[in-house]
Amino acid sequence: MKTTILNRKGVKKVLGRRLWLGKADFLTLPEVTSGELVRLTSKEGHFLAIAYFNPKSRIMARILSFQDEEISREFFVKRFKKNFGDRQKLYPGETCFRLVHGEGDLLPGLTVDLFESVAVVQLATAGMERLKSTIYDALKEALPLKALVFKNDLPVRKEEGLPLYVEKEGIDGPFWAKIDGLYFLIDPISGQKTGFFLDQRENRRRFSLYVKDKLVFDLFCYSGAFSLYAARSGAQKVLAVDRSSQALALAEENARKNNLAGKVTFIQDEVENFLQYAPKAQAIVLDPPALIKKERAYQAGRKLYEVLNNKALARLEDQGIFLSCSCSQFLKLHDLLSLIERAALKSALYPQLLEIGLQAKDHPIYLSMPETWYLKAVFLKILAFEGEDEKQRSS
Repeated sequence: MKTTILNRKGVKKVLGRRLWLGKADFLTLPEVTSGELVRLTSKEGHFLAIAYFNPKSRIMARILSFQDEEISREFFVKRFKKNFGDRQKLYPGETCFRLVHGEGDLLPGLTVDLFESVAVVQLATAGMERLKSTIYDALKEALPLKALVFKNDLPVRKEEGLPLYVEKEGIDGPFWAKIDGLYFLIDPISGQKTGFFLDQRENRRRFSLYVKDKLVFDLFCYSGAFSLYAARSGAQKVLAVDRSSQALALAEENARKNNLAGKVTFIQDEVENFLQYAPKAQAIVLDPPALIKKERAYQAGRKLYEVLNNKALARLEDQGIFLSCSCSQFLKLHDLLSLIERAALKSALYPQLLEIGLQAKDHPIYLSMPETWYLKAVFLKILAFEGEDEKQRSS
């Protein structure tokens, strides 16, 4: 393993337990191939960390260990077993959870979602791609798996100089898995991300506590998870909206499997268009895809979030419950709260904050890497006083 020397700035980052280093953090750059492991030291020769290095990437080095150890199959087996035990404690009796959450679990570039005995793996970086066979062997040793999918179709791989592909073993297509007592059809091959969004688990549970006997809108419903949690919890009716026919077909199958089809109506439409003709609801969840994928897209994305929130709020009855979500890492919590406030003011509404939700507990936020906090979920009660700009609210 080659050694490379960090400058004072780089040393400070490592001592602060940052996992990412750029070109400006090095005194010397190693002559290595993309993804090769290197030892990081100070100019005095003191060991600092083990990282993988990619000279083609803006983030040149990603740290795997602050110990001088071999990054071997045993290294990953130990991590996977520890995480598996931790997740079982977080979700007693559950068999579906995120086993590895990249930087949040100090394994940058690696995501592993576990759906009962099926592991869905995403390798986002050249370093993790180089360790692919080691990761495969470690997963097979650490867990009683029947199937494994490498869902390596992430666009970010192109920035690492990597091809996009999907590989599968022991599985041919979608399969059923039980999550929080509901059955969901998981499609890790052609579905979004790993096949199911586990990151909203706690927020679905919490939202379902507010919906009894209410008309609920599930906007950007994808596979209908919020809808099914709400329907099971006594919602009078759920209108679930998504533009994707593929997503709605999946959602309808999920509803039928759980004997909830009679309580959920699935609507294929653009959310903004649906909100032009929709009736008033008593509870709305707005969970759009990431609208700000790059920092340079912040202003345009923020404006779109504000427009969506404004249109959704206009379709909410007085005392209605509103859950507004953002999975854009570049949109911070204070930004989301601010734009919701602005959106409410435009409709002469008064938002009262009830709760703030995060990504699920199996998607840990590592405080030395604030980039690991991406999901924000804001629970509000919306007040509309009788006679105050009624025309504005209904427009």
